[in-house]
Amino acid sequence: MAEILPGVHVVEGAQGIPRPGGAMNICLLVEDGTVTLIDAGLPGSATDVLAYLNGIGLAPQAIRRVIITHHHVDHVGGLPEIVAASGAEVWAHRDDVAVIEGAVSRPGIPPERVEAMLAAIPAEQRAAAAARMKQMSEVAPVRVDLRLASGEELNVLGGVQLLHTPGHTPGHLCLYLPALSLLIAGDLMRLEDGVIRESPPGFAADVDQALASAKAVAALGFDRFVGYHGGYVVSGARELLSASLTEATTENVKA
Repeated sequence: MAEILPGVHVVEGAQGIPRPGGAMNICLLVEDGTVTLIDAGLPGSATDVLAYLNGIGLAPQAIRRVIITHHHVDHVGGLPEIVAASGAEVWAHRDDVAVIEGAVSRPGIPPERVEAMLAAIPAEQRAAAAARMKQMSEVAPVRVDLRLASGEELNVLGGVQLLHTPGHTPGHLCLYLPALSLLIAGDLMRLEDGVIRESPPGFAADVDQALASAKAVAALGFDRFVGYHGGYVVSGARELLSASLTEATTENVKA
């Protein structure tokens, strides 16, 4: 938990079960005493976020908006508690709104993935982990206040571009801060073993679309990077892009 760049903070969200990619990097953009929260973690992560805010002298009400990069439970699980505590608006891409609001059933974790995750846990911890997974499927729906398309810009920290980067989910978003040369990638890409690469294909709704989105975003030439899973870097990000992404052209991210 740290301020990694001026105004950019990372809080590792609560997990309770092992996950590929490691910690969840929940971002807070802080300027003039107000907060834009990027994603809300699993159920229970709100405790970590609110404790961190208290540690830097801010009340829950400092959170003005929560921007959801996509509808997966490890990004929206803490959202009901965050909204209840802060009164913040919720922003998300229009293509993921139906799941976030509960109009469409949340996709479950594939049984084979559940079995693999439980098999990696010591036997004495499996019952608790299975209960945690069940909790993950029971996140309460939350109303989305602003339905995004693509290309919107938020006037925070010199400007935040909200980019539609479909593939991981239909409405996946990345956030690009040109003044900081920073990409907040959600689950589109992650830093693992010193390399920034596309997220594992098994987690994508459309693998080809996700790779196309990752290549398009890589063409932005950012120098700093925060992935929701894995790590983050505050310099030299473009040198860490994997070969599959450095082939990206300069075409714009598709809406």
